[in-house]
Amino acid sequence: MEIIAKIFNCNYETYKLFYKDAIKRAFLKDKVIINENDIKIQIESLPGDTIQAQRAPSGRHSRTITVLVNGTPKYIIGFSNTGYDEDRKKESDNGGRPYIYGNSDYHSNSFMCQGINKIFEYYYDTKNLFPDVILYFYLLDVGKKTYVDNLSNNLTYRELYTIGFEILNIEDIAFHEFYKLGFSREENGFSYEYISFNKFANDLAYISSKNSSNEPAYLKCIDFNYDIDEEDDEDELYDYDFKDLTNTQYIYTFKTLGAQSYDNFLAMWTLNILAEKEDKNLKFEFSKEKFNFRLEQPAENVKWTEDFPDTITRLFEKIGIFIKYETSEEVRQQFNRELIQYEKAKRSGKIRNQELFKNNLRAKGLQTKCYLCGCEVEEILEAAHLWGVADIKYSGSSKINKVFDSDCMKKLLIDEVYSREQFYKKYILANSGDNGVWLCNNHHELFDRNYYCFDSEDGKILLKADSDEVFKNYMSLSEYDKLPQKILTECTKVFLNERQKKFNGVED
Repeated sequence: MEIIAKIFNCNYETYKLFYKDAIKRAFLKDKVIINENDIKIQIESLPGDTIQAQRAPSGRHSRTITVLVNGTPKYIIGFSNTGYDEDRKKESDNGGRPYIYGNSDYHSNSFMCQGINKIFEYYYDTKNLFPDVILYFYLLDVGKKTYVDNLSNNLTYRELYTIGFEILNIEDIAFHEFYKLGFSREENGFSYEYISFNKFANDLAYISSKNSSNEPAYLKCIDFNYDIDEEDDEDELYDYDFKDLTNTQYIYTFKTLGAQSYDNFLAMWTLNILAEKEDKNLKFEFSKEKFNFRLEQPAENVKWTEDFPDTITRLFEKIGIFIKYETSEEVRQQFNRELIQYEKAKRSGKIRNQELFKNNLRAKGLQTKCYLCGCEVEEILEAAHLWGVADIKYSGSSKINKVFDSDCMKKLLIDEVYSREQFYKKYILANSGDNGVWLCNNHHELFDRNYYCFDSEDGKILLKADSDEVFKNYMSLSEYDKLPQKILTECTKVFLNERQKKFNGVED
């Protein structure tokens, strides 16, 4: 058996340290043990006088080695990026372009995602000619001071497994931070892939919200069975919940500026696969962003993203995934839907809009899970109001106006046309994402019956003074004993303060 490792010349110095291990691991997947000394190297030269030129995105370069057995491609192994690029170091040492070897500021989203499209493009082009070729991935920088084991890259590795691609040295990744999100290989059938659409969406929302410079990615949900006229403001124990998800449409808003296009390429691929498995109605909404602008430039010089770059749209076609983006017309229709709902609510005097409320929770970046027991089963999760709808509705104008005295609450009044209307103010309070938390139906009902409350300063669970031992024991089984800090915005503390006053029997 003749084994040849084909390596691009601009990757050779880096990959020669790892290719034998990577190839041995690939063969072991087929339960074949090889002698690494039998592997021959074939260098494929790319044009260009510099490493940068040879690795130009428009060229043939990809972060891969191709393993040929008896002249036929058997494996393609895609490598991560690295902060320890031996090829660029050698070039720099020889008087070429400067390079900082082992730079600890290596960008997280560059480690795997940036340029991964070229790996996939090369793989699918090869697969057209050699259908049996297999794509694996191999991580560099393992054990070094880089972003190899952070949350966002842990997510990427699980995305790759979900779409059907293994990482040869994945066992070298600790996943320490990811375990905090509830990941367990043992509970997951000793697999890294996502088995739940909602679990992946939750992890995506959590990690996205960790970056304070970005608006959190989230899924908006539209239930076509929902009728705001059926809402009931009077019953604190009543919440319209999407128990039957068959007529619910999930809309994921994505961005394509810079490295985000590669991140969202993988996220959308993963969401699409999980949605198909669970027969979910999933659509995508493109979010335009400014780029190539400076504050001093005139407005006419500002440019906007229009779509994925051609490299990504072309790749979707090669993969055979046809993802429909929301058009501007569809976005406008959704805006109109929310406006119509508001006008209906105003006519009927009902301030509860459970569809809007849930989407505002998602927009806040809150994972769709019970924040007491950790349950992530969508069918039994409910959006719980911290300050009850009925209490808001029957509060006098002086109290409502007082609540909006703080600067943080004033920011909730985004519509200047309606902002002076008492109904609008109450509608905003009832449906604000800051006025809610996800709870399973058991913990939600107990919450609405005032068996417990959350402290308005630190989110700690407060039990009724006369709680019996059965209830105390039940609450002690909760995974969490307080709300996480990311929920406790200044606005949320205002809502919780109102709830806590009712819990303690305090009158305004």
